[in-house]
Amino acid sequence: MSLEALVGRGALVVCVGPGGVGKTTVSAALGLAAARAGRKALVLTIDPARRLADALGLDGLDDTIARVPLEQLEQLEPLDPLGGGTGSGSLWAAMVDTGKSYDALIARIAPDEETRARVLANRVYQAVSRSLSRSHAYVAMERLYDAMEHGGYDLVVLDTPPARNALEILDAPGHLARFLDGRIVGWFLPSASKPAGLGARLLAKGGQVATQLLGRITGQTLLDEIVGFLTVFASLRDGFIARAERVGEILRAPDTAFVLVSAASPSSADDAAWLRDDLLRRRVPVHAVVFNQSFTPVEPEAPHVLRMTLPPADVRAQVEALGPALEPTEALHAVAERMRALRQEAAAENRRCQRIVDGLTAELPDECHRVRVPRLDEEVRDLPGLARLADLLLAGAQG
Repeated sequence: MSLEALVGRGALVVCVGPGGVGKTTVSAALGLAAARAGRKALVLTIDPARRLADALGLDGLDDTIARVPLEQLEQLEPLDPLGGGTGSGSLWAAMVDTGKSYDALIARIAPDEETRARVLANRVYQAVSRSLSRSHAYVAMERLYDAMEHGGYDLVVLDTPPARNALEILDAPGHLARFLDGRIVGWFLPSASKPAGLGARLLAKGGQVATQLLGRITGQTLLDEIVGFLTVFASLRDGFIARAERVGEILRAPDTAFVLVSAASPSSADDAAWLRDDLLRRRVPVHAVVFNQSFTPVEPEAPHVLRMTLPPADVRAQVEALGPALEPTEALHAVAERMRALRQEAAAENRRCQRIVDGLTAELPDECHRVRVPRLDEEVRDLPGLARLADLLLAGAQG
């Protein structure tokens, strides 16, 4: 499935990749492309830089889903080939804040106000929701479920944590279901009815002994909070398990696509290769690989090649450095020679980057699209810049 198809017809795009390669910006650009194609798109990101909020025209990003003002793009053409054709879509964005997202989740699923207040005040809940090693994965799973099932979005773009933590989202449904269905939870909880057999009675007796021992170690107050925490979550277990199973189905659905984002540098490629191999091991197809800022256009007809190889200020400096003794024609020839040398250097760097691209994609099937995005002459700072990146992403597919 090409990037055009992912943006125009897909339901979920999961972007994974190393840190520092522009993955979050690529995720936002894909969401913007969908909005310009007439779709309702949501970008869920884990830890965006402040400049991304600025680029989206927002004061900031937090757990509250915010609509991105697209008025700046009214002068741009809608992306007709992607199916919308009118540019009448919308873009929404939110950051997955672990603590706030868990609190919002409890508010949604608690059966009553008393239960909600008891959970939110529980010290064990506060510690688990904000510091558990997989908290981001669990809460991203829940936010993803809510967005996919109840948000009414045509496309959700999920920006995952950098590098090797990215695939915890795939494990989270199974981990959570096993925890809530395991004996650890039941060990500390009183049975609603008397155990029937000898084994059950011994298990219940063992749970009492373990509870008493833990009470001596931690103190009865903390133990009561642990039991209270587990009691509430056990009562919500069926709902958690059902949602976890549904998210597992969504992540492996035919209209879900995984996009690997990397830079064409050895360090980034190493981390990206680890993610590639882990996805293949899990039999999760990689639908596209995006190499961000991976080459410099060197063709003379490229409209921005002069800016990218030698900025105007440097051209002036080069001419001034040649001194007044030289004829203007000779000075321009010298600058032209410098330009040719810079193009040659850029071409050599492009070849090096291409070798990295070839190495990373050699293990991927032919149907995985390879997308190379050129180095931009300026950072993405606003929506028009993000739209330009989106255009480059959709134009850069190499099949």
